[in-house]
Amino acid sequence: MSTSTQADGYLFLGTHGHVIAVDKSNGSTVWDTSLPKTGYQVVVMMVEDGKLLCATAGRAFALDPVNGMILWQNDLPGLGQGVVALCSMQQSGASSAAAAAQIAAQAAATATTAGGGAAAAGAS
Repeated sequence: MSTSTQADGYLFLGTHGHVIAVDKSNGSTVWDTSLPKTGYQVVVMMVEDGKLLCATAGRAFALDPVNGMILWQNDLPGLGQGVVALCSMQQSGASSAAAAAQIAAQAAATATTAGGGAAAAGAS
């Protein structure tokens, strides 16, 4: 079973310097990882390339989404302890593709509805 498949049933939560995996089917905690030297701040997360990428308190981390093990850490030296945002080219592209697909589906639904309305109006 691949890493992404194993973690598909998890909901990832980030708060108070912790990342927690919860089983979506029953709400039980699968694992809880405390991110070192991050205090009690909110954790920003995204999943990419089989890793759970996290950022908080001026630090970035990659976790194994199956077991919560820290794979790497970057303390972002000299950049302070504030909020960290995450973004990548892969994630941005996926979001853009999903948005484009949603717009296309909405346009198709609108065209079908408009076409059906015109046919109904012509029939009366």
